[in-house]
Amino acid sequence: MSREYKSKIIEGKAPITLYTTRRSPKGRAVEIVARLLDLDLKTEYINLANIDHLTPEYLKINPQDTVPTIVDDGVALYDSHAINVYLISKYAKNEDLYPRKDLITQARINALLHFESGVLFSRLRATLVPFFYHGAKKIPSENLEGFQAYEFLEATLKGKFLVGGSLTLADISICTTLSTANYIVPIDGQRFPKLVNYLKDLEQNQPWFGELNTDRNIENFATIKKIFDENS
Repeated sequence: MSREYKSKIIEGKAPITLYTTRRSPKGRAVEIVARLLDLDLKTEYINLANIDHLTPEYLKINPQDTVPTIVDDGVALYDSHAINVYLISKYAKNEDLYPRKDLITQARINALLHFESGVLFSRLRATLVPFFYHGAKKIPSENLEGFQAYEFLEATLKGKFLVGGSLTLADISICTTLSTANYIVPIDGQRFPKLVNYLKDLEQNQPWFGELNTDRNIENFATIKKIFDENS
C-alpha cells in the first residue's frame, strides 16, 4: 500500500472515494449506481491477497475489513446495500432506483437486497474464497446445492425487471452477483429460461453491463480457470 493511498484514507479528502476490488460483485454494484447517478467517483482498487484490507489505515475506516467501502466528505460507509441506498437517497434526482415514498415497492426492493446478501452472495463467496485465498482444488458440493437460489429468482421474475417495470437497485445488486455466479455454476436455460433472458436483456440494453460486469467476470473466470489448471 502506497503512502499516497494511506494518506487518502486517513484524511478522507476525496469527495467520494470507493475502495474495492475488480473481483467484487458488490463493489461493481456501487460503481454502477455511481455511474447512473453521474457521480464523480474515485475508485481505489485494493489487493486483498496482499491484505491491504487488514492494514491499520483501512481498519480505521472499516473495522469489518470488507469491501466495498466509500468515504464521502470524510465519512466512511461500508456494505454495498447501505452504500447504495445512501448514494441514491443523497444524490438521485428522482426515485426510479429506490423510491422514498412508495413503501411497498421499497419493501420489495429491500427483500431482494436481503436475499442477495444472505443467500445468493453468501453462497458465491463461500464458493470462491477457498479458490482465491486458500488453495482449494474443487468446489464443495454443498455450495453447488446452494445455487437453488436460481429457482427463487426464476419464480420472482414477472417481467423484464425484478421489481416493477423499470430498473431498480434490486436489479443492480442482484445482477452483479448473479452474472458472476453464472460463470461458476451456469444457469440452466431449460430450467430457468426467464433468468437467462433477464441477464441477456440487461447485457444488451444497459450500457454499463458489459464494462462493469461482463469484462470483470471474464477476468475472474480466467483466474479461476488458471487455479483449476494449476491444481489439476
